[in-house]
Amino acid sequence: MRKLFILLVSVSMICGIFIGSRLWAKSDTYSLLRIFNKILSEMENNYVDTVSSDALIRGAIDGMIEALNDPHTDYLTKEEYEAFRITTEGEFGGIGATIGKRNEEITIISPLEGTPAYRAGLLPGDAIIKVDDMPTEGKGVDIVVREIRGIPGTTVILTIRRPTIDAPFDVEIIRAMIKLDAVPYYGMIDGNTGYVQLANFHRKADAELKLALDSLISLGAEKIILDLRLNSGGYLHEGIAVSELFLPTGKDIVVTRGRIERGTTFRSQKTYSYGLFPMVTLVDGGSASASEIVAGALQDWERSLIIGTNTFGKGSVQTIIPLEDGGALKLTTARWYTPSGRSIDKPGDLQGTVVEKDTSKVEKTFITLGPLKRKVYGEGGITPDIIITPPTLTKLEIDVISKGLIFDYVVQYTATHKDIDKDFKVSDKMLKDFTVYLLEKNIEFTEAQFDSAKTAFKQRLKLEIFTNLWGLKEGYRIRVMNDPLVKKAIELLKEVEAPQDLFRFAKE
Repeated sequence: MRKLFILLVSVSMICGIFIGSRLWAKSDTYSLLRIFNKILSEMENNYVDTVSSDALIRGAIDGMIEALNDPHTDYLTKEEYEAFRITTEGEFGGIGATIGKRNEEITIISPLEGTPAYRAGLLPGDAIIKVDDMPTEGKGVDIVVREIRGIPGTTVILTIRRPTIDAPFDVEIIRAMIKLDAVPYYGMIDGNTGYVQLANFHRKADAELKLALDSLISLGAEKIILDLRLNSGGYLHEGIAVSELFLPTGKDIVVTRGRIERGTTFRSQKTYSYGLFPMVTLVDGGSASASEIVAGALQDWERSLIIGTNTFGKGSVQTIIPLEDGGALKLTTARWYTPSGRSIDKPGDLQGTVVEKDTSKVEKTFITLGPLKRKVYGEGGITPDIIITPPTLTKLEIDVISKGLIFDYVVQYTATHKDIDKDFKVSDKMLKDFTVYLLEKNIEFTEAQFDSAKTAFKQRLKLEIFTNLWGLKEGYRIRVMNDPLVKKAIELLKEVEAPQDLFRFAKE
């Protein structure tokens, strides 16, 4: 009974975290706690089978968290908390994808460029329904993360449900040591346009981005494309620091509001000498958290044209509260709002969904804070100024990419072709050889199906060859050259000389 008493006191203390000091004096709260204690006592002493008090308490904690309907609040066991801390340190063994919860399913938010998850063709919105044949249903995000991770070089099999595919399919991925570079690639697109990809907001993302901008400007860049696609975010202060690179001092960047925290406004405090160059920012459903802070601030201050698809809608602050058992409570304590007042956070069951500007699902319009006083849309996520949906993969492409066959073929091809240089182009003869290879791997397709995917296969084969022979940087360069959103951004930037001229292309 002494053990039970200690457990009951612990539960009461945990409940107190959620109830808050303002509710302690409420008689109905005391009454509910007495009822809870009574039920626990009856189960402990009189249930037909022997039950574990620890299991009952854990179930009660899970029930409290589930009642919040917040995918980002969770109780972490000691092991889960340790795994969480490893993640935030920026280097770990795994597949290289950020995952979250959407519609009660474990979902890919974004695969990280150049990682096993990216090579396997995982996409934002893919639901992970099994890990090594073990269902993920009902499990927390941190538990599934721990199941996916393992020793580099070992294999994990994910069963994926993709919205555009009728049946689930398996993807076999070899784990690797994941190193999170904030800026994996930057370079000049043409004589006066620079491109920089910001992949995450870990550690000193602003410092890495500043180095990239300094380099591009020294090379003659007068216009910039900032790519935030597949960037699932990171630290709040890094989102603020990155925004400061493009905004003058004294401009609101993000506001945090919670039940206890009535409102804290973060403003730009540093001055940089870059000037007001024309700028396009690329976003998609994998852009989340700090990415949305940056995109929202740049859009609200009319500093950058935003193109792509709606962002994920993860705009909340989680406070980590260590517990005496070695675990921790990850508790949502505030939400983020853009300078114009838009909530970045979508409800948990809508995160990652697309909300078009012209549908009734958009609840509110807001006005930008720059001289143009443009309409922008909310709430939840960032709606681009120009919505461009990237082409979808065909079933054949999914089959080939998910099995890693392009990568495998390129390894074999480069081993037997030693004369490849950087003028290399994928020939019809190589494509024919690739079809034979696919048939040998028992991939079934018609001539028409292959023809519909031919252009995509040519691009991916060239990308993998350049990556294989000359490294990730060259692979990124090839990808950027063929990227339809980058091409659109270049097209728009060629038409303007001043930043605000870009907004004539945006339709309200």
